[in-house]
Amino acid sequence: MQTLFLVADSGGIRTTAKLLRSGEIVAIPTETVYGLACNALNPEAIEKVFKVKGRPSNNPLIVHVSGLEMAGKLGLEIPPIAEILSERFWPGPLTMIFKKNKDTIPPEVSCGLDTVAVRVPSHPAALEIIKLCRFPLAAPSANISGSPSPTKSEHVYDDLKDKIPLILDGGECEGGIESTVVMFETIESSEISQRIRILRPGGVTAEQLGEFAETVIDDAVCAEYNGENPSSPGTAHKHYSPKAQVIAVVAENQEKFINYINANKKKGDFILSFTEDINENARLLFSMLRDLDEMGAKRIFARLPEPEGLGLAVYNRLIRAAEFNSVKAE
Repeated sequence: MQTLFLVADSGGIRTTAKLLRSGEIVAIPTETVYGLACNALNPEAIEKVFKVKGRPSNNPLIVHVSGLEMAGKLGLEIPPIAEILSERFWPGPLTMIFKKNKDTIPPEVSCGLDTVAVRVPSHPAALEIIKLCRFPLAAPSANISGSPSPTKSEHVYDDLKDKIPLILDGGECEGGIESTVVMFETIESSEISQRIRILRPGGVTAEQLGEFAETVIDDAVCAEYNGENPSSPGTAHKHYSPKAQVIAVVAENQEKFINYINANKKKGDFILSFTEDINENARLLFSMLRDLDEMGAKRIFARLPEPEGLGLAVYNRLIRAAEFNSVKAE
């Protein structure tokens, strides 16, 4: 099939919604990365998403809704802490995992788990599409599974041209990395309360979440996940990876990083150049990895940021892009 590009104006949004209502899958912009969207209530459409992406069948999808009211109609248990977080961070890059109490969401979405991951995108085009469709969208990143996530419509085309009918062009994504994924745990103390567990770091940081409840970071965020059925996407051993080999460098400072590169660089090696602005680094990370591939990189050296604040999300993406291949610059 021929892939059509449309600008995310009123006409493009209406066409996108029409295709989604007919059971098609389309690429849409969100504030994080471009998503490959389908009707989250349509098992056949969900199957198309897995097939086109080459996505492992045990990797659950995130359901995108217009707000907490739509989420509540999906037969999910929404705890009080989630209502508080939704007031602060929705729409935005926060995904919350809820228990099912009905079978409204097909099991294909959550890969047989008894939970569903839900978020409200803040990109105006994505929100308008959901409102026009009047059903939730399952929308993993619009790329071949395991490759760097797409932050521009051209990235989607590079991966999925002639495999999907439409790419809705909403410009470059402002966030650049995927949403933070959390689940809730009940803890017993002097009184019962909720704890927030971060399964995948993203645009909403642990420090921000910690203002509302005790927050812990799952061991798999910075280490390899060995489970068979992950609760969150983005926990695979190899993920977000370009064609080139990525080598993650642990360095106390930029001088030691450069010295290490100068001592070890070979023909075909490139450096992923970060700035002091972690927000800018997050926004450009996947785009830079793709650009270096196009430049013919064989190996890409990247200095790991400190795993705190938004740096934790960048660290998480890089260490997985490198397949946990890291070195220390002495």
